[in-house]
Amino acid sequence: WKCCLFLGKSRGEDGQLGHGDAEDRLIPTHVGALDGLEIVSFTCGADHTTAYSGTQMEVYSWGWGDFGRLGHGNSRVTMESEVQSWGRNQNGQLGLGSNEDSLVPQKIQAFQ
Repeated sequence: WKCCLFLGKSRGEDGQLGHGDAEDRLIPTHVGALDGLEIVSFTCGADHTTAYSGTQMEVYSWGWGDFGRLGHGNSRVTMESEVQSWGRNQNGQLGLGSNEDSLVPQKIQAFQ
């Protein structure tokens, strides 16, 4: 299966629809920034979206990026059989052994 078109529709106040603005969309609207990337999966949250390109082997993310939830920054997420997590961690949901937020990806030691 190959996705060649992504349509964003809904609340866009944090840029999570991928249109380059913060406008709501009442009808599905083409997201041209993803053209030609052969996106194979999407994950949509209330305030952010991620897309994975199988041919590029890259993850693209956009929307509200507080607590590092978009994964942008100086760190690189590797594909070397590591499970990493980052973002808000108020209940220990990152699996890092603490309740501290992490703005950069960290390896989850329990998966070694």
